[in-house]
Amino acid sequence: MNLKKEGRDSIYDSSLKITVAREYLTGNLGYGKLAAKYDLRNGDTVRGFVKWYKKHYPNPEVAPAVSEKADTEEVALLRKQLQEANLKVAGFEIMMEIAQKELGVDIAKKYGTKQSSK
Repeated sequence: MNLKKEGRDSIYDSSLKITVAREYLTGNLGYGKLAAKYDLRNGDTVRGFVKWYKKHYPNPEVAPAVSEKADTEEVALLRKQLQEANLKVAGFEIMMEIAQKELGVDIAKKYGTKQSSK
């Protein structure tokens, strides 16, 4: 009995296949590391994505860009990182204010003031 893989519906979305295959072809991560990064079964799955990509998009100049879904996920991650960075900045500013009040030390550099040269 010979089962053809081509007849089955794929369990992976085309946008994921394109994203992973492009990252493999343009990056420096191997099959195994990409499989781990994208929570795929194993490196053979990534190898299959690359093979599928090359079959469907033999001319890379006309290949579709990474999906909007992937872009949206990346934007959401960047927003989360920005929010965390802003919280850290606010925390440092509060720590500086407390230190200035309790220790009487001016920690922040005030721009525009002349430094005396000795």
